[in-house]
Amino acid sequence: MIEDQVSNLSRENSAPELTIAKNAGFGLGGSLITVLVRLTISIVITRSIGHESFGVYILAIAIVSVAEIIALLGMENTVVKFVSQFRSLNDAPRLRGTIFWGIGLVLALSSLICAGLFCISHFLGYHIFDKPPLVHILKIMALSLPFSSPGKVLTASLQGIKLVKYKALVQQVLIPFFRLVCVVSAIALGYRLTGIAWSYVMAEVLGIMCSGYFLFKSFPEIRQKSPSIYEARKITFFSLPLLFSGMFNRIVARADILIMGHYLSATMVGIYGVARRCLPLIIMPLGAFNSIFAPVISDLFARKKKKDLETQFKTVAKWVFMTSLPIFTLLTFFSKQILSIFGPGFAAGSLSMMILCIGQMVNAATGSVGFMLMMTGRPFADLLNSGLLCVINVLLNIYLIPRYGIVGAACASAFSITAIQLLRLVEVWYFLRMHPYRWDFLKPVFSGLFAVVMVTMISHSGMSIAGMFRLPILVTLFLLSYVGFLWLLKLSPEDHIVLNGLRRKLGYLD
Repeated sequence: MIEDQVSNLSRENSAPELTIAKNAGFGLGGSLITVLVRLTISIVITRSIGHESFGVYILAIAIVSVAEIIALLGMENTVVKFVSQFRSLNDAPRLRGTIFWGIGLVLALSSLICAGLFCISHFLGYHIFDKPPLVHILKIMALSLPFSSPGKVLTASLQGIKLVKYKALVQQVLIPFFRLVCVVSAIALGYRLTGIAWSYVMAEVLGIMCSGYFLFKSFPEIRQKSPSIYEARKITFFSLPLLFSGMFNRIVARADILIMGHYLSATMVGIYGVARRCLPLIIMPLGAFNSIFAPVISDLFARKKKKDLETQFKTVAKWVFMTSLPIFTLLTFFSKQILSIFGPGFAAGSLSMMILCIGQMVNAATGSVGFMLMMTGRPFADLLNSGLLCVINVLLNIYLIPRYGIVGAACASAFSITAIQLLRLVEVWYFLRMHPYRWDFLKPVFSGLFAVVMVTMISHSGMSIAGMFRLPILVTLFLLSYVGFLWLLKLSPEDHIVLNGLRRKLGYLD
């Protein structure tokens, strides 16, 4: 019976689902590599320098990250649009002009901001954050801006000419790998925090070199000697609204660390920073599916295929929820054991990590609501949502951190994300009369509960499991129980289509 349903669905409207499944599988694999490499870097650093120095490092990254988004001026998205547009029109002079103008403008602005950070680093280190070691580290890491910001414009150019694989290779594989190698080398040579800061810079230098190499190698038109045409005014004005959207999102991502850096010690910042490090694992499936689902939304909405769009919306939401739920459960259930991997003392962030995980699980459980608004012609609503999220997040952090420390920061982040995602959910229903849920959303919930019960029973059964193998064994048992019970509850016909798409991507055909 299920085979007939799958066959019928495949003939009717499975093409978008197959496309989403195949490409999301690739994106998920790339994201997983990135997250695991970054977690490895964090473990190496925390094991080498401890939570106080790691707190200084995390705070410097937060400052440089906000500076970077200002330096980019929204060009990382603007360049994608105009390069893609001029590429389709075979307008090489304007295409080159877009790339050169974007790189030149961002390079100039990032250099100015780098110089500015040099000038105010003493003020920030001593008067704003009261952490003197931050001064030297911030000066070093600010040097990454003239490389990281233009580097992102180069990778945006690669995306615009449909060479997304090179963008993914540079940002998701090469830069994290370079950073890992540089960090390990610096620590091995005894340079500790200063060496780690220089490793951050060196990875960005190598990253921009690789981006430039791939662009010049794969797009020979950029080397033509004919004059380029610069539409500087048009490009710059288009990028300004994107700057504000990017700033809102970046501030939301870093506000807790920055405000915590003002009120709390570097040690507490370091503990909280490690608690945040595992969160990308939860929303990794959402990012992978969103990157592929976004153009599908635009396409189906433009062709007025509302029923198909709703089907894809629900299917993507179900798969994001189904893949994120076990990660969320493991991170909350084993939070102390996981944080202990980073070194002694980090388990103190266990409660904060659990609260943060709840916020990100709500983010994953609401599906692609943000893209549903943006790709159906309502970017202004999404911009307002981002601005509102930024304000709520900052105000809550300012109120809660002095009173409740890192737990207050976690509550502020979790509450603001939950509130905005629920608002987006309501807006999608109001504008489109759609929601991402089906009754079979309960299947992953029941499977997760079953897996938790199984692991709890085994861990309290008195069975002797060696200390270092305890966590891997219990995690494996949880995942086997979750997948097994989910399989017993049976997948829907749409789920079989997605699963078949993933199998084909991996090369396992029935």
